[in-house]
Amino acid sequence: MLFYDNLEKYVTGQREKLAELHKANIPERGIILRVLASEENQTKSTNVANYSVTREVNQIQINHLGILGDRHHRAVRPSTGREKSLYPKGTFIREHRHVFVVSPYDCKILSDLLNFDVKPELLGANLVIGREDGQDYSISSLPQNTYLLIASNEAREFTKPPIATLKHYVLQQGCGITGNSIAERYGDKSLTQKFMASSKDNRGIVCSVEQPVDNPAIINSGQIIFFKFPMGIAP
Repeated sequence: MLFYDNLEKYVTGQREKLAELHKANIPERGIILRVLASEENQTKSTNVANYSVTREVNQIQINHLGILGDRHHRAVRPSTGREKSLYPKGTFIREHRHVFVVSPYDCKILSDLLNFDVKPELLGANLVIGREDGQDYSISSLPQNTYLLIASNEAREFTKPPIATLKHYVLQQGCGITGNSIAERYGDKSLTQKFMASSKDNRGIVCSVEQPVDNPAIINSGQIIFFKFPMGIAP
């Protein structure tokens, strides 16, 4: 997790994000274009491709712990170097990285920056969410804490309850593991650092699953996403 140094920098950063939000073309409603899951072998090894990439599947099942069968399907995890400013390494903390979401535009921008075809699989994405009208939009610009309510393929208006509820936890930024996967795929070691430098603001978002809790929900392509932007909790 990255943090602003102080409140003044936070205000400046948020103003910049709001300015970009006007250009992000985020819809009120999206559609799941592709569903992807981790490779069956998720053991980290020298062959990073099997560890960090995903593959297209017909459907995934999710509950409040994440995607069934995924290495991130859990309530807690040991902290890593990413949290070193907060905890000693190995401190158990809550798992939030349940579902990783990108838009086609995110992949297009990264492909242009790296001069290689960066597909959702290489990024490790689980869902590709597009606009119903096919226009470009940046899901990486989605405001933090936005709710992604998953409804049926035929849904034109939101009716409760949703099939599942995802909550935008944080913007996913570049990492060496994914950079290594891209470098390995294209045989160019320089792509690791290029990816990390280029993917700061356009790699997609990490979501946690708020519901369902008991029986897993089935998520597949064609389902409609309603974006809800929270104001706060009423009394």
